[in-house]
Amino acid sequence: MHRAHPVPAAWQDWLTPETIVCRCEEVTASEITAARASLGAGDARSLKSVTRTGMGWCQGRVCGFAASCLGAGTGTAPTAENLAASAKRPLAAPVAIGELAAMETQPDLSDPNTLLKGDRA
Repeated sequence: MHRAHPVPAAWQDWLTPETIVCRCEEVTASEITAARASLGAGDARSLKSVTRTGMGWCQGRVCGFAASCLGAGTGTAPTAENLAASAKRPLAAPVAIGELAAMETQPDLSDPNTLLKGDRA
């Protein structure tokens, strides 16, 4: 995405302290820079813990890049490792509580018919 639509250089200079970076959690640029300066939150994961940036409905899809850049510091580009933290998201699907309740908790390993031939470890 960044190859097709590169972020302009010095975009951080356009921000004011009141600029909202994370719209879902209403976290401002000044809150992120304060967390970096006073609490040492220099990566996306630390920023999440301290400011809740990236913990809203979008899960950092909208603000992850900006938060990583601000966490890295002024004039410092975030590393691939910092950006990867906001890009990795586990796949999830809703599961009804009834489906979980109906699951067999432990197979009866004493019964040789419980496991199929190919399933034995």
